[in-house]
Amino acid sequence: MNVIADDRLIPVAESPVYQWNGVALTKANRMFAAFPRALGDVTLSVAEILSNNTLKPIPGGDWNTFNPTNSSNDAGNRFVNINAVLTDSNDNLWVVDSGMYGNNTFVNGSKLVKINLQNNTVERIYSTSALNAPSGFALNDVRIGSNYAYLTESGLGSVVIINLANGEVRRVLYDHPSTKFADPTVVRMERRVVLDQTGQPKRMPNNNLELSPDEKILYYKPSFSYNWFQISTNDLVNQSLTETQLGENVSVSWNTMPTGGTTMDDKGFIYLMDLERRAIWQQDMTNNGSWKLIVQDERIIWGDASDVSADGYLYVPMSQNNRIPSFNNGKNQVDKPFKIYKIKINSASSIITVNIILFLISFFNNFFPY
Repeated sequence: MNVIADDRLIPVAESPVYQWNGVALTKANRMFAAFPRALGDVTLSVAEILSNNTLKPIPGGDWNTFNPTNSSNDAGNRFVNINAVLTDSNDNLWVVDSGMYGNNTFVNGSKLVKINLQNNTVERIYSTSALNAPSGFALNDVRIGSNYAYLTESGLGSVVIINLANGEVRRVLYDHPSTKFADPTVVRMERRVVLDQTGQPKRMPNNNLELSPDEKILYYKPSFSYNWFQISTNDLVNQSLTETQLGENVSVSWNTMPTGGTTMDDKGFIYLMDLERRAIWQQDMTNNGSWKLIVQDERIIWGDASDVSADGYLYVPMSQNNRIPSFNNGKNQVDKPFKIYKIKINSASSIITVNIILFLISFFNNFFPY
């Protein structure tokens, strides 16, 4: 499928060295990025992107200097391997640290960190060490509610819930099929199958998630899954429910496509970064899951965790995950610099409206796999 550049997609930032996989903005458009360690042991982990494209480590000091290959000291107070950043309604910055590098999970490394952006200091650390989670456990993404934080765990597949008042942490749906890889989903990008380092189709458990504006429903999905799953947050925080009972309350919400990152605006529209078609879609979860194509562009190469700015732009980082060794049969084919683009999303005239039903998704998957 031929894809051309669209001039509505505007470049806003570049990272000449470090890969990024997420962006977060404050109401005043301060912009922050998450930097994982997929391409090496040295990274900024979290940084503010200044107006001159300078990357300023946040919060600074020891937090941004951890080196997993030569030191395992104090992983509870340093960034080990960042999977997500998110700003809340009070302009706090939340950082998800998987705590894992390679096959090594560092003691106290798995955590959710709250940074007060008034003074750029860490306000609280929510450790998940009390879970005593099995090997392979890896936090991935987060959404913040009034009383709870909800996180996806993509190493083994589960949902993690943190009580923001007392720090209590729980892991749920760890045996439920909704949090696992939906086999056999084979994803193709840039005319080749996305493969792990052993040459097998890449498998990715629970990853994307969104919290409805009223905080009543949590949506989640494995990145390569074709379904959004949903569950009531009242059920998630009800500790009297067994795992079996909780699983019985999970339902399929809407059909979708393999996605890199997602985000939801304050109206409840979800924006999905379509991996295979180099596209960005808007999904209306309140209107039968109807779809709008925002943009399709050759520069969208694994659009990852995005954010919506106060002035109505969608900011999308291009992580190029399909070009890194762990997604590309052991080969590194990234094209630096890594880039972030933005596109206006609050103008109806700039959006192509398309109502897509299930059979049409299947048609695209069969005939336009690239």
